[in-house]
Amino acid sequence: MVRLALISDIHGNFKAFEAFLAYLGEHPVDGVICLGDYVTDGPYPLRTLDLLYGMQQELPCYVIRGNREEYLLDNRDNHQGWKPSSSNGTLFYTLGQMRKEDMMFFASLPTEREVCVEGCPALYICHGTPGRVRGNVYMEEGLREAVMGKLPYSCLLGGHSHHQEIYQWEGDGQGRSCQEKDMFQKRSQGQDMWGGGVWQSKTYINPGSLGLCMDGQGRHAQFAMLTGDSQGWEAELLSISYDVEGYLRAFGESGVDEMGRVLNKAVKKSLVTGVNYFFHSVLAMEERARELGVPSASEVPEEEWERLAERFGL
Repeated sequence: MVRLALISDIHGNFKAFEAFLAYLGEHPVDGVICLGDYVTDGPYPLRTLDLLYGMQQELPCYVIRGNREEYLLDNRDNHQGWKPSSSNGTLFYTLGQMRKEDMMFFASLPTEREVCVEGCPALYICHGTPGRVRGNVYMEEGLREAVMGKLPYSCLLGGHSHHQEIYQWEGDGQGRSCQEKDMFQKRSQGQDMWGGGVWQSKTYINPGSLGLCMDGQGRHAQFAMLTGDSQGWEAELLSISYDVEGYLRAFGESGVDEMGRVLNKAVKKSLVTGVNYFFHSVLAMEERARELGVPSASEVPEEEWERLAERFGL
């Protein structure tokens, strides 16, 4: 029997990462699968990366990059003009903190890959969906079903949506979600459990977000635990508490609040409520940019962001 922890979307939340590592200290695993988005949107990004590097030294880790790492790689010389602002100030802060070895590490990571563990069926892992690092099965209707129908594996692990989920796709194109945080008992190997031949059944597992969970509650970290053998994989969705107040204090202590401004306020409200004020703020400013006739939200004046903060109670 093999036990693997599954994490995604830390987004620089080193306090949540510390709590996760403490959990592993009490509940040992054989390895950790990491689905990307390790930094940005939080203070002291090097604390998160150093925890990740330390974990890699202690345990077998299967690591890919997410869209946040791609943002940093695509703008290494800041030709996109990030600056202290509500639109991209936190990205600017994170980029300025990155060491050469951090950028080399990001560049070395694939965006998706197969994971083979001896004695268990192969897994396929991605940040969003296969072929699309920002593919969001929670937001895009029909995407999950389309991806699972084409998947040549019995089990897909993905993140990006910040929503915990275990979804069983059936061969007729139908599926069902199992949201309970208890053991999902259906084996993901494609054998007919009711007898008589083979049926196509595939499982999609999203561990949620370790650092910025969007479940309408907030104040905890999400991940998943996989247990595998020759018969297939089982998954358990988990959440744990962490030092949220300590993490919120770090925003002011680190100076990132001065850089990120209104969007940082949205991140912090998301942390404590589990409601995606970050995403709603970005969407609202993209709409405002269209109304003002400017190319993007980064061109929207700061006073518009401040009005948004008042409207959203940030």
